[in-house]
Amino acid sequence: MKKLVAFMALGVLALGVAGCDSKDKGNTVELVYSGTQSEKDFTLKLIDNFKTMKKESGDDTNYVIDYVAHGPDMVDSEIIDWTAANSPDVYEYAPDKLAILYDKGALAEIRSTYKDFIDTKINDFGKRNATLNGKYYGYPYTGDNTYYFQYDKRVFTSEDVKSMERILEVAAEKNAKVAYPLETAFWGAGVMFTFGADYSIEFDRDGKVAGVTADFDTDKGLKGAKALVKIMQSPAYVNDADSVPSETNGIVGGIAGTWKITDYKKALGENYGCAPMPTITIGEETKNIGAFVGGKLLGVNPLRAQNDVKRLTAAHELAMYLAGEECQNKRYDELSWGPCNVDSLKRSDIQADANMVVLNEQLKFAHAQTSTPTNLWDAATKLVAGIKDGTYSVEGKTEGNSSIAGLTFTDETLKVAIDTYNTAVKSSE
Repeated sequence: MKKLVAFMALGVLALGVAGCDSKDKGNTVELVYSGTQSEKDFTLKLIDNFKTMKKESGDDTNYVIDYVAHGPDMVDSEIIDWTAANSPDVYEYAPDKLAILYDKGALAEIRSTYKDFIDTKINDFGKRNATLNGKYYGYPYTGDNTYYFQYDKRVFTSEDVKSMERILEVAAEKNAKVAYPLETAFWGAGVMFTFGADYSIEFDRDGKVAGVTADFDTDKGLKGAKALVKIMQSPAYVNDADSVPSETNGIVGGIAGTWKITDYKKALGENYGCAPMPTITIGEETKNIGAFVGGKLLGVNPLRAQNDVKRLTAAHELAMYLAGEECQNKRYDELSWGPCNVDSLKRSDIQADANMVVLNEQLKFAHAQTSTPTNLWDAATKLVAGIKDGTYSVEGKTEGNSSIAGLTFTDETLKVAIDTYNTAVKSSE
């Protein structure tokens, strides 16, 4: 019943937005915005720009916008009651959360002029991230949420960085480390796509998951698991998502997120290099290591507005502004975040940017981070943990051993790993 009421509210309010004039003068509209803590100050400046823009356009509304901190990857679990006073009207979310948030009734369908904005100003990749059952439920504002090899050019040549085996070999020769946070599911799950294993989600007409199929329990998945073992057994491998290269930590490169570009460039200066995910060879097959690539979106929560159409309209106006060309340009200029706005992507400096060149190359083989099976992240975490602690080795890990370099993993032991992984992914609801 609760879900039915939520959907009714969503439909009524969305229809109300289409015919509402947002320039209701002399009134106060209160909104709550949810975003990351680390980019709070930056985003608040963009919100101030929104207020200025509205005022200059003749809108006398007093916009009072509070900021609450929830990461785009955690908003679905950290917000329990989407009608509560501190729940957001507009919030950042990752595309794999779309179906979950929709099921909670927390995503308004984007219609009318707002839909036209996405149709004409957002690239195809961003549109796919925002789509569920043929309708838009988010305003895409970045198109580069992925990871690839970022490195010290004094250590690696442009040829070295094409192969993970060579990367690890060069680092090991120098007693150095390569950061690759495989214990974090966003990275660990990516490796399992390397040789073609994948999942598929079917949705019913209401957007609810109708079923999940997966083939990680095949030879394709087995090769993915072997790739995990091969990387983790290298003496140069270190599970690290936060550190950048320095003399202190010995890290000379890492499979680092695009959000770390600024930190890597600050640490390495003119010696900064970047390259698409390297290849890895298992048996006679060589493939680029799998990676997720997604973007970030802004959702509008209709449950927070309830029957206040003016408030819901203001939320859509704010979300559309923050996803617009001006804001995407500022994110690129100040944070090095890749845009998905078609006009921003025409900038000559963006087209020439080495990181954008790498991103476009990686889009050819990376896995789109759209809706994911709900159990995927936990399953990937447990898979890598089972390799790390020797659960899936022949001997089992000896107490106190901090490396799996001496452990033996066979097809038989890893078959248990991929069967467990596949079962978990398929059991998602």
